Amino acid sequence: MSRSLSSRAQTEPIAALVAVMALVTGVGLYAVYVGGALEQSDRTTESTAIDYVWDDLEHEERDVFPASEYESGMDAKLRDAIDADSLPHGLNVYIEIRAYDDGEPTVFAAAHFDSAGDDLAERQLDSNHPDFGPPRGAGEPADSGIETRPISVEVTPADVRGGTLHVEVW
Repeated sequence: MSRSLSSRAQTEPIAALVAVMALVTGVGLYAVYVGGALEQSDRTTESTAIDYVWDDLEHEERDVFPASEYESGMDAKLRDAIDADSLPHGLNVYIEIRAYDDGEPTVFAAAHFDSAGDDLAERQLDSNHPDFGPPRGAGEPADSGIETRPISVEVTPADVRGGTLHVEVW
């Protein structure tokens, strides 16, 4: 009734090596497959900022920028609508909303924030000024990060136009 214990649960060394190599290869191939299938986070600061800024600016029910609700002082209302937590910390940000009005590209509203998240209204020209644009001379490098996204601009409740949300970060 006694069987030899020396022959139980043993395998040849080469067969064991092949089994271990097959297991390691299988796990490696699985890791490569899953690594390629998972979402990669290659988001830049400006692409993250534009998403947060749009969340602050869009009308909750209609998914448009409600320019019709900004009767006057649109730049000031834009600055007030943007939450400081939506801006990247330690970086300057310039935000602009553009659309066509009477066949001409028009800036409907703009705002400039410094690295502390404070608005720089005193250094910003009105959006209808001929020299309007991102404030220059504020220390931004020539290679500032720029992100744009198409948006809908509600000029009046019956007039919705295609527009652009433009965000510069430096």
